[in-house]
Amino acid sequence: MVMCMWMYILETVLYPGLVFTLLGIIFTNWYVRKVKAHMQNRIGPLYTGPFGLLQPIADLIKLFSKEDIVVSGYPARAPAFFLTLAMGSLVALLLMTPIAPYPLQAPYDIYIALYLLVWPTVAIAIAGYLTPSPFTIVGTARVLSLTLAYELGFVLSVLVPVVLASRYLGAEYSLYTTCTRAWMLWTKPLPAILLAISLLTAILSLQCKTMMKPFDIPEAETEIVAGPFTEYSGPKYALILMLHDQELFVGALLLSQLYFGGPIPLINNPLLAAVVTFVEYLAITLVVTWIHASTPRYRVEQALNWFWKYLLPLSALALVVSMVV
Repeated sequence: MVMCMWMYILETVLYPGLVFTLLGIIFTNWYVRKVKAHMQNRIGPLYTGPFGLLQPIADLIKLFSKEDIVVSGYPARAPAFFLTLAMGSLVALLLMTPIAPYPLQAPYDIYIALYLLVWPTVAIAIAGYLTPSPFTIVGTARVLSLTLAYELGFVLSVLVPVVLASRYLGAEYSLYTTCTRAWMLWTKPLPAILLAISLLTAILSLQCKTMMKPFDIPEAETEIVAGPFTEYSGPKYALILMLHDQELFVGALLLSQLYFGGPIPLINNPLLAAVVTFVEYLAITLVVTWIHASTPRYRVEQALNWFWKYLLPLSALALVVSMVV
């Protein structure tokens, strides 16, 4: 019992907990900047460390050393608390996936996973309202407006492999068990079609969830400076940027494990399994970055129309069919 407790503590602190997540945040920031730069005929991070890999660390050190400006009359510590809580929720989510040596799992734990996935959006909205200004109010209102579309789309998409794995393979609506079994359904024609549709809608919902073009509407710099984050500086702004990269990192890892099994198909060869999982994460992040670098920003009503007319009906249809076939 004591040994198990220590193993869970080590998981939380090291892998796939805080240290692993921090390294993932740094690498994701570098990778997105590098891919985007090449797509725009630029170089991207280059000089700080090998291939510029240490540039995100330098940026974070700079931000954490800056002055933390607090809006008079409003709580100074509450934004950092909620942002840290959101980052912790994503760390907890990784502990429920196959990359964890001792994963937390139980029947129907998918509902806990979905709850943890919502916290970053809640934290961003609270952070925006805790520093009221015309820019932050408008930006936060946009976050909440888009939440009605992309959060629902992401949830419906993620539930498709969970339902299919539970119906066909006895996954019992468990996130971990779904990750270990859903990848087998690619060999069946109808489940494969449903998985492909839900993967597409999940990636597009992740695009909006991480506020990347064409869905960077809440922080449109040419309209509302930085939206909900306009009044933040120094350490709190560093936490906001870290949460953004962590959402993309954890989201890409989650989708790679839900739809392709992550390391499970090659579990007998741990090194190859780790490489394949890493490549899957890179591929999903590449798609999100490619869309981000090659599309203009939507207006709010354009994004909502696009989600409600196309993405949500498609993801809902895939879920309904997966429940009845």
